[in-house]
Amino acid sequence: MKVVADIIDKDAHREFRRFLDTTNQADWEKKITKINSFPMFRAPSPNAYLKYLGSRNPLTRHIETYLRLEKEGKVFRRHATPELMRTCGYLKVINALFHQSQPSVSPKLKSMLFDDETARAFLFELNIAIHYFRRGYDVEFVDFRDLGTFDLLVSDGKDELEIECKTKSADAGRKITRGNFYLLCDVVIAELAPVTESFAVLFKCDGRLSGSQELFHAVADEIKNCRAAKRESSQVDTLYFEIRNLSSGLQIRNHEEAAVALSPHWSPGGHYLVMSNRETLILGCESSDSDKVLKAIYEDLKRGADQLSKIRPSKLACRIEELEDAWEQLRGDTGLAAMTARLLGSPERNHVNIVVYSSDQTPPRRKDGITSFSATNLSFSNKSSKFPISKSFFGMTAAGGDV
Repeated sequence: MKVVADIIDKDAHREFRRFLDTTNQADWEKKITKINSFPMFRAPSPNAYLKYLGSRNPLTRHIETYLRLEKEGKVFRRHATPELMRTCGYLKVINALFHQSQPSVSPKLKSMLFDDETARAFLFELNIAIHYFRRGYDVEFVDFRDLGTFDLLVSDGKDELEIECKTKSADAGRKITRGNFYLLCDVVIAELAPVTESFAVLFKCDGRLSGSQELFHAVADEIKNCRAAKRESSQVDTLYFEIRNLSSGLQIRNHEEAAVALSPHWSPGGHYLVMSNRETLILGCESSDSDKVLKAIYEDLKRGADQLSKIRPSKLACRIEELEDAWEQLRGDTGLAAMTARLLGSPERNHVNIVVYSSDQTPPRRKDGITSFSATNLSFSNKSSKFPISKSFFGMTAAGGDV
C-alpha cells in the first residue's frame, strides 16, 4: 500500500474523527475513564505510577486531549502540540489500513490498538512505514495481514526489503521496573509530607523490587523513624536505604543537577525521582543484582532474525524506550556495538543486512503547514550478508529518518 503520510494542520481534526468513528469512540472513553478512576495518593505525591499507566498507550492520552478540546468547542489545529500531530500521522495510516484491508482484519487491528503493549510496538512499525511512504515506497504490513512472520515488506518498485521491528521497554532485563519504582515513590512522598528539609533517600533492593504497597508504607514509616532519631540508614525486608542530607533550599530542575547534588552516590543504573519545591526530596533505587538489558535485547533480536523469510535483503529495527542516561552507555563499544557484532557474526543470521537501534525521537519538523517526523538512530551493517541490498534503501534509519 501507499499513503501520503504528511499531515496538513487543517486535516488533523478529520483524521482523529475518522479514527474514533471507526474504532468506536465509546470504547476509548471507557478506557480513559478506567485510567482516571484509579485511586490517587494524597498530595504532595506526584502520582507518578498513575501517570505511567496513563502514558503506556500514547494513543489513549492523545485521544483524551482531542475529546476534551472537541467538548470545549476549541479548534483542534490551534491547540495541537507536535506530539498530537505525530499521532495524527499515525491515525492517517491506521485509517487507510482500516479502509484498504479485508473486513476480517479490522477486529485484529482494533485489538492491537487498545492493548497498551501491542499498541506501542505497532506505533513503532508505523514510524518506519510512514517514512518509507514519504519517499513514495510501497509498504506491506505482512505479519498484521497474516502474509508472513515478519512485520514490513518495503519495495521501491524494483527491489524489496524485509523489516522486523522490535520494541524493548526500558524495563527489559531490569530488576527495578519503572512501575514499581514510581509506586514506591508515590507512597513514600505522600507519607513523608510535609518535607521541611532537603534530603535524598537512596534504596538498594535485594534482587527485584516488588510492587507491595504494604512494604512501601512500612519503608516510609522507617524513614520517618530514622529522621527523628537522626539515623542515616536502615532496612525493611528487601529494601536497604541510606539518607543523605542536601543543602537547605536546594532547587533541582533535572536529572543532571540531581546527579551533581548526589555525587559520588549517584548511580547511572538507578531510577530517580526528584520533588523540588521550597525544599528538595530525591528518591533513588537500584538493585543489588546486575541488570541484563543487553541480554534482553539480544534474545529478542535473535527471535526477530528467525522471523525473517531469509530469501531477500532484511533489516532488524529495534526501538529501546526511555533509557535516558543508559542509552549513552549502550552506544559505547562494549554495549550495542559488541552485542550486534556477536548477533551478526553467526552464519545463521547472514540473511540480515542491517540492524538499527533508536531511542528518543527528534522533534517533528513543521514547514508550510505540514508536520513531518524523523528520529536519531544507531545502525550497524552486516558485511557478511549473503544478499546485496539496493542503494535506494541506504540512509534509512530505524524510524525512517536519514542517518
